[in-house]
Amino acid sequence: NNNNNNNNKIQPFAPAMKRIAQCHFTGNGIHRTLTKTDQKIAIQWLATAYSLAKDLDAAYELAQIYEHSLHGVEIDIYAAAEWSLKAAQGGHLEAMADYAMCCELGCGRDVSDEEALNWYMKAANAGHVAANYCVGEAFEEARGVPQSDEEACLWYFKAAKQGDEDSKRALKRLHDIARIVLPGVANLLAV
Repeated sequence: NNNNNNNNKIQPFAPAMKRIAQCHFTGNGIHRTLTKTDQKIAIQWLATAYSLAKDLDAAYELAQIYEHSLHGVEIDIYAAAEWSLKAAQGGHLEAMADYAMCCELGCGRDVSDEEALNWYMKAANAGHVAANYCVGEAFEEARGVPQSDEEACLWYFKAAKQGDEDSKRALKRLHDIARIVLPGVANLLAV
């Protein structure tokens, strides 16, 4: 039998890699006291799940670990931004919005209103409700785009339809413009 070599290749299995990482973070299945070495091993397993299996959740989990000091790992905003970007570039919805915020606030990278808007728009167009609000806010405040209350209202409306309270408040604040740009918006806002 001369099988195709690709069929015999061992494929990386990200869920197992992530499970091993969790064992090293929590001590589950490890019969000794956890050490900093276990943290490093866990991080390496998550990084491997991303690099070998392109597991976007592993990349996003690393971003969260570094951003929020999960499992006792020291906060590292640069690593958090780097892992958020990797996950965002792969299409991870929450990572897109998180990386947009990194761009907006300069967390772990330089501030860039244009890049922030780009990532917020990608996240919004992919279904991230709060990202719609952030795009609206960018238009209202002229961050990365020319100021446009009309455009802001359109983005706020997308989020408000899905229950976003900040967007509802923004539409109420811009009511005079919103009622012209979005006929019937008063029904949504109960004004």
